[in-house]
Amino acid sequence: MSRVVAALAPYALAAVVGALIWTWTPLVGSHARYGRLEARHDLAVRSARAWEQHAQGWQASFRVAETIREGEQKASRAAVAQLADQCDARVSEARRSTRIIEHIVTKEPTYDENRCPVRSLVDPDQLRSALRPSR
Repeated sequence: MSRVVAALAPYALAAVVGALIWTWTPLVGSHARYGRLEARHDLAVRSARAWEQHAQGWQASFRVAETIREGEQKASRAAVAQLADQCDARVSEARRSTRIIEHIVTKEPTYDENRCPVRSLVDPDQLRSALRPSR
């Protein structure tokens, strides 16, 4: 049995030396592989953190843009409401003017004894009121 052990001893020794070389060799050993995986993991973590910071920056700028957009929407709605009020006021003024002009135009004329209409001037205050009705 000792002859078998002695005959196999160089192979066993070569296997042990090979295992040690495989484990501790910087280029091909398991520690080298573990080192490469660790480096790749560290790079991935740094990259993920950088992307997360980048995304947070985009998110912050998006929130600022949304706040600005909401303010602009409020301002534009207020401007539209103001213009609508101005338009309503102008329409109301035009309707008042129309009523006064209609009153002037449809006024029954006075006739003389020959049954001819008598010419008369329109009252200046009434004409002013037709052109610029009081509110």
